[in-house]
Amino acid sequence: MPVLRFDWRWIALFIILIILANTRSLPWPITALALAAPAGWLLYQAAQTLGLTLPGSRPSTRVTYWRGRRIETSGPPRRNALWDRANLAPGLLYGVFGLALALAALAVIARNLGI
Repeated sequence: MPVLRFDWRWIALFIILIILANTRSLPWPITALALAAPAGWLLYQAAQTLGLTLPGSRPSTRVTYWRGRRIETSGPPRRNALWDRANLAPGLLYGVFGLALALAALAVIARNLGI
């Protein structure tokens, strides 16, 4: 019998859809925030999926075992995740949707500031 799992992303999506459906009655900063927050999350996921290093992130360490000893080396992983075909399509989808939401948030801000 499958176990019902709780996933916070469905609740976040539901809240964002409710906010975007009521944009006429809500103040514009809430609408811009409802567009910018998932945009940032999607762009972050795209960077992680494609293997891009983000500013402010800790350098990754690679752990190797040699003759029973643990050796930690810093530096990039052996394989570049960008050229992994399994990561390319999801990373690009995250990036495109994140960029679209970020541009929509900027459009809301620019329209209400009169730019």
